[in-house]
Amino acid sequence: MRTSKYLKPDSTHSITSTHAGVLNAHVFEPKLLAAGTSIRGTIVTVHPWSALGGGEHNTIGIARHITNTSPKSEQKDACGWRVITFTLKSSGAVWGICSKHSYEVQQTVDVVNWVGEKYGLDNIVLFGSSAGAPIAGTAMAQLLQKDGNIISAYIAVGYTFGKIASLGFGRHFTSVLGRSDSWFGNVWGTPSSSSTDDAIALPPKLFIMGERDEFTSVDQLKHIAQKMKADGNVDVETVADVGHFELESSTHDPLVAKMVLDWLDKVLVR
Repeated sequence: MRTSKYLKPDSTHSITSTHAGVLNAHVFEPKLLAAGTSIRGTIVTVHPWSALGGGEHNTIGIARHITNTSPKSEQKDACGWRVITFTLKSSGAVWGICSKHSYEVQQTVDVVNWVGEKYGLDNIVLFGSSAGAPIAGTAMAQLLQKDGNIISAYIAVGYTFGKIASLGFGRHFTSVLGRSDSWFGNVWGTPSSSSTDDAIALPPKLFIMGERDEFTSVDQLKHIAQKMKADGNVDVETVADVGHFELESSTHDPLVAKMVLDWLDKVLVR
């Protein structure tokens, strides 16, 4: 983890009740809250898969930019967001793919459950970057199946759709695609279920992608997003002239943070 003053978390908590042993949750608190307001909620970040070279450093910069961004001046009740980063312990690359990254997914579920216990269940947002996005998506599916509306929104930066990426992460796609997907009924149940009360309300989803992403084309992502809109709010933001790995770099952290905050203000009504 980086140690510069700017990137240090406000607090660190050791989560002992996880399937992967102790996980250290690094908590970044909002710095520029409007007077008399409270924090809107907690964003749990899932970094790119460490088996492919990713790490917590890929999400710390975004966490700091989100928590240091001043709320819009015209909103007198504007509140900030708390952000959690943690190091996702990785299984081996081959075993991770064969097991649908169950080890990493369970760690994400454990951290979200800890957040709910410590900070409450209001407005928990899952944020996944690159290969962390499908892992976060499957964690979202498991949490929603077990606990209902525990996840308020889902954000994916550089979700690894695409033919090549599907070899490693295709088994996660069904968790975010929507009930219109041919596999989705196996996860959520179909719209033709005997009772509409059994249907799980799916949270709004935001996909941020570089225009020159090496794994997924803009047209492909927009086509997939159009399918997902049958089950709820889905938005796509593209960054011009940027590739997949460029979007992960710290250079684009301020832009990604702004996109995240603007979208959350739009879809999560106070």
